[in-house]
Amino acid sequence: MYTPILETERLILRPLCVEDAPAVFAWASDERVAKYMTYPKHETIDTTLEWLRSIDHSSDADYDFGFVEKVSGELIGSGGVYWETDRQQWRVGYNLRHQSWGKGYATEAAQEMIRFAKTELNAVKIGSCHAVKNPNSGRVLRNCGLVFHHYSTYQKFDGSATFRCKEYLWTKNGEELTHHKGTVTLKTERLTLRKFKKSDYKDIFTWASNPKVNRYVSYLPHKELADSEKIAGLWADEAKQMDSYNWAIEYEGRVIGNIDVVRHDNLWEAVMGWQIDAPFWNRGIMTEAATAVFDFLFCEVGFHRISAGHDTRNPASGKVMEKLGMKKEGLFPQYYYKKGARGTGDAQKYGILKEEWLDWKETEQERFYELC
Repeated sequence: MYTPILETERLILRPLCVEDAPAVFAWASDERVAKYMTYPKHETIDTTLEWLRSIDHSSDADYDFGFVEKVSGELIGSGGVYWETDRQQWRVGYNLRHQSWGKGYATEAAQEMIRFAKTELNAVKIGSCHAVKNPNSGRVLRNCGLVFHHYSTYQKFDGSATFRCKEYLWTKNGEELTHHKGTVTLKTERLTLRKFKKSDYKDIFTWASNPKVNRYVSYLPHKELADSEKIAGLWADEAKQMDSYNWAIEYEGRVIGNIDVVRHDNLWEAVMGWQIDAPFWNRGIMTEAATAVFDFLFCEVGFHRISAGHDTRNPASGKVMEKLGMKKEGLFPQYYYKKGARGTGDAQKYGILKEEWLDWKETEQERFYELC
């Protein structure tokens, strides 16, 4: 397909030509524009001419566009849609002259190129990335409907610089987002998080029968061992399912609580719940367990978002969520109900995105997780 002419409210996207060299050189030679681009800064207009002459507008794998501002008739930037064989996806890129920054042109052009890829190229996957130190480009990609997928790196073509970047992705059916792996064993400094076994029922009974522990959870205190034996068998059976996540928190050889995904939408969001035996409160154990689980759910399974909530009469649970970098998202009146004296309780909801989680891990704990 020959590179077509596309149109937005303020822009014409058309094939580039050698006559565009002066305008292209004006921004390609500007260090502010070229700083995070894959191409090295153009030192002479000959470099610009060489690139323009190399463009094949009849290619079915590369579509390069110049962005013309309708009002002025000036070429203010360029971009394209490119096929990546190794990833089996289309990739979108763009750059603008400095004086056109901050006016929404990048978003407008990128949205139109992505529309072209979806409707004309029948794209099922579209990716892009931006340097971590260039967050404005991330806002453009999010405005275009792409979501953060993972951290990576890229280089300038001449190898003169390497940038840590955030990769973004859109998929037609969401098939690249979540890959269920089931409740796998996770190790932390003090804990082993593993699948429940039927033989765990005695440990479960220790905390499930304690009114202090289950005061603000949905189930009633276990009255006898048979109650815990039944739930241990249920959890052990559920652990065989690849889309089920429920970890026994094992500390010094004893199961002292659990952390689980109480529900998920099989693709996008995991809703968490947890409990721990009273003697182990206020020792950072729940935060330690949740940190390992969040890493796994975000980086291994691929959930985009994790949320949780707590009864407002139980603020200690909210402190764990805040320690995990989660943000308050809303108060839900009379959300919880429990038979007996507890009655109804208001829910404070929290949430965190994968991108926010990994950013928080870096800034708050000052270490980079190469897992993602």
